[in-house]
Amino acid sequence: MTEWQSVKTRFQGLSTRELLDQAEQARREKGRLLYEMGERHYMKLRSEGHRPEIESVLEQDILIYGALSRINEMEVEAAQKQCASCRTPLEPGAKFCGKCGTSVPRETDETKIACTTCHTPQRPEQGFCTCCGSEMRSRV
Repeated sequence: MTEWQSVKTRFQGLSTRELLDQAEQARREKGRLLYEMGERHYMKLRSEGHRPEIESVLEQDILIYGALSRINEMEVEAAQKQCASCRTPLEPGAKFCGKCGTSVPRETDETKIACTTCHTPQRPEQGFCTCCGSEMRSRV
């Protein structure tokens, strides 16, 4: 714990601008520490199954995951603009190459299973949810 006398000594002779900078730096560090503390508490509540207490945070996790998942889908779609077999440009939304007939692979939510915590679609082989981090095996 910082003693008040050492704080007063530390700030002697500093300008207003330097004092404001010190205060802002301390605010940022406090925010970082509170964030880390909150994150640990959230993870503890989640692991202990306190869903009602973390519901609003979990909703935000799902929104973040949804936005990032859509970005990933868009990147995959952009990368698939050429046929993997013959490199012919593909039409937007094409299921097959117009030149060689090769299927354009698409991952759908039907091939996935829902996370038992946040209900987002996940690949069956995954051990943990990529949205909330919960273990994917069924809960007892």
